[in-house]
Amino acid sequence: MSTDSRNLVLVSIDSLRGDHCGFLGGDRDLTPTLDSLASEGVAYRNAIAPGPQTFSSMPAVFTGRRRRPTSLDEYPQRTHWERRLAAINEHMRRHASLAERLRERGYDTGAVTPNPWTSSASGFDRGFDEFVDVSETDSGGWVSSVADRIPGVDAGARPVELVSNLVSGSEFFARWESLYDDIERVRESLSEPYFLWVFVLDTHFPFIPARRHREEQSLFGTYYSAYRSSDPMRGKGGELSPRVRESVLRSYRDTVRSADAFVDTLRSDLARDDPALLVHSDHGESFGDHGNYGHHHREVYEENIRVPYLVHNAGVSADVTEPTSLASVHDTALEIARTGTFDPEAATAPYVVASSECGSNRAMRGVPFKRVELGDDASLFDLAVDPGERNDVSAARPGVMTELGRRLGRIDADAAETERIHAAARRVVDRNSV
Repeated sequence: MSTDSRNLVLVSIDSLRGDHCGFLGGDRDLTPTLDSLASEGVAYRNAIAPGPQTFSSMPAVFTGRRRRPTSLDEYPQRTHWERRLAAINEHMRRHASLAERLRERGYDTGAVTPNPWTSSASGFDRGFDEFVDVSETDSGGWVSSVADRIPGVDAGARPVELVSNLVSGSEFFARWESLYDDIERVRESLSEPYFLWVFVLDTHFPFIPARRHREEQSLFGTYYSAYRSSDPMRGKGGELSPRVRESVLRSYRDTVRSADAFVDTLRSDLARDDPALLVHSDHGESFGDHGNYGHHHREVYEENIRVPYLVHNAGVSADVTEPTSLASVHDTALEIARTGTFDPEAATAPYVVASSECGSNRAMRGVPFKRVELGDDASLFDLAVDPGERNDVSAARPGVMTELGRRLGRIDADAAETERIHAAARRVVDRNSV
């Protein structure tokens, strides 16, 4: 490997909608840093997440391979939470990750992540020399201690964990400022060339930015809107009144400002290392756009799958409009590691797919047409004239509808064949191990 291999920094931002970024048409000055990086580097205008949730998206980002649709009933673990972690871990075992590939090339590798779906429990630590899993941060234990004294309350239950995380600022309540000491420490531990990955959660519900980023929302409004929107945003049903929805959006926009400030701080502090920088969101967020809130498995509309993705300081500048799956991040980073640059168009395709965890809901996204499948219901949208996906044009465009259905069928057939090959290989390994 050449000693001139580029340092690589990958920033993953949870739940950042594409339409809240200026370089993707956002109508507010929320992302000046991202906009500047996009104008100087490669901006993907139709980047599509492999799925509408972290656990259906990030495994593909890290391996370049889409997760196979799975029913969590396949896994023997006790809770739904544990079964999902097992499913992610299986995928990460099956395919070499970006960190593993880069370490094979002689890179030092480090990561900081507070997201439990990208934790050591889910197998994301493979390939990292330094892996700081903030989702395992100890809250001090007093919340669990109190819960343990209450008859009928399981101190280890997920709701108790969430309260502990709120108190400690870990998991989904972690702000980037609380991670920064770890980020600096990990960077200092790495020799060049290095690969540094940071996942930030500021734009994830409950949208509680630090004081210095609150331009539209008050502290009271931040907690009030988080409380009032908790059930709908967590997929537990209910609606938001116009007043509460606007309050939530003010909080969300402030967290977008926070995430942009993080990228600006990190870029400035690492300038001496001259790294190539890749920035993306894992999925978007819904605020009632199609009657849904948050990011759940039904939400394969644009607000949940069209995301920001840019590459800066990799020797090329381009404005790419063709659809691009985030699953291409893996190969793009490896190409930069090998050659110092990359072909921005190599990651594009006429159509890319986003799919829910179990595969029942998915979208085939092109320009301008997009096919959306929600269970047995299928619709077609012309995004050029209907960016909000309100008018189903499948009856008016039967040829396009049929062609996209055929493309999805071929993808299904390829996935089934790949799974048969993996199953056969596992049987051979099992026989040889007996």
